[in-house]
Amino acid sequence: MQFPIVIKHERKAIRLQVEKIEETETTEKYKVIARNQSFVLQNNRPVLIAKRLKYFSIKWKVVEGGYHHQYILDLITKEIEKKIV
Repeated sequence: MQFPIVIKHERKAIRLQVEKIEETETTEKYKVIARNQSFVLQNNRPVLIAKRLKYFSIKWKVVEGGYHHQYILDLITKEIEKKIV
């Protein structure tokens, strides 16, 4: 599954391509592709769905790639959550 997202950072609209690359019983992995780099984010959403914990927040972490700007990662994960929920 591929879908585009747009985040707003410092009065700029940044377009990113997101691709779901793996889903297991406990995790989902999404590859975020920008112009010059890509990285993989992992979350625990399948566990929350299986245990019917709809009020718990989804935990995200970077598993591949070297992206460490927490504010921008938060913007990206919020946009991905809007698309998948």
